[in-house]
Amino acid sequence: MTTRPAEPLLKDHLVLAVPADGRFADRTGVTAQQIAGETWIASPSSTGEPLLGIWPGLPGRPRVHHATRDWLAKLHLVAAGVGITTVSSMLLSAMPPGVRLVTVDDLPEERRRVSLVRLPGATTPATDALLHALCRHAAELAE
Repeated sequence: MTTRPAEPLLKDHLVLAVPADGRFADRTGVTAQQIAGETWIASPSSTGEPLLGIWPGLPGRPRVHHATRDWLAKLHLVAAGVGITTVSSMLLSAMPPGVRLVTVDDLPEERRRVSLVRLPGATTPATDALLHALCRHAAELAE
């Protein structure tokens, strides 16, 4: 298998996870103004790091009432109706009951890319097998 030192694997975008019985339940998209005052579920961060789980570029200071590094815990908190969080759109199939995904329509789309990066030069058969498996599974995720 011939690969470049940097191989793009996945392209994705952020969406908003909201309670399925909450005030955004009947919408496919929301605006920054509508979500600015919401309660957020984020990941803990140290000083200077952005809060993961808060929509990037959201005006004002977010109200974070829950913080956890575990994505499944975040989603179950959303399902329980205690807040909203950002999530990869590719996690749609892993959403627990009680969670809907909506877009944020009036802010720039937040894109995410996952690339496989390796040192240039010849590879071993084991490396080639790993590269092939990662590329194949990434293609399956993207479907």
